[in-house]
Amino acid sequence: MSKRITLIITCLLGSTILFGQVNDVADCSIMKKYKLQYLSIPDTSAYILLTDDSAVEYHEHGLYRINSKIIWRGNCEYDMILTSVTIPHFIYHPGDVMTISIDKIISNIVYYIATINGDSWEGKLKIIRK
Repeated sequence: MSKRITLIITCLLGSTILFGQVNDVADCSIMKKYKLQYLSIPDTSAYILLTDDSAVEYHEHGLYRINSKIIWRGNCEYDMILTSVTIPHFIYHPGDVMTISIDKIISNIVYYIATINGDSWEGKLKIIRK
C-alpha cells in the first residue's frame, strides 16, 4: 500500500512540475512586422512601425520621428541602433544603442524592458496591426 501511495505522490509531483510551470518566454516572432502603440508614455499618439531590420517611431501625431536599425539578438531581445532623430533636444543620438527585452505578450499587450546608455525602464506597447 505504501508503494502505491509513493507512486501516486511521485506522479502528482512529476505532472505538477512538467505541466504546471508557466512559460515566461513569449513568442516574439510576431513582433517583426507590426504597428505598436505606446501605452507607457504621455504622448498617446506615439506609435512604432517595426520590421525585421528597422523601426520608425512617430511622435506628436507624426510631427517627429526616430529611425533605428534593428539587430535581433534572440527570440525576444533586439538592439535598436538610432540612425536619425527629429525630436528637438532629444537626449539620445544617432549611434546610441537601445536594447529591448520583451518580457511577455498578453492580450496584444507587449511588456518590455529597455536599456540605453545605462538607463533602464519598463514599458508597454499595444499591438495595433500587422
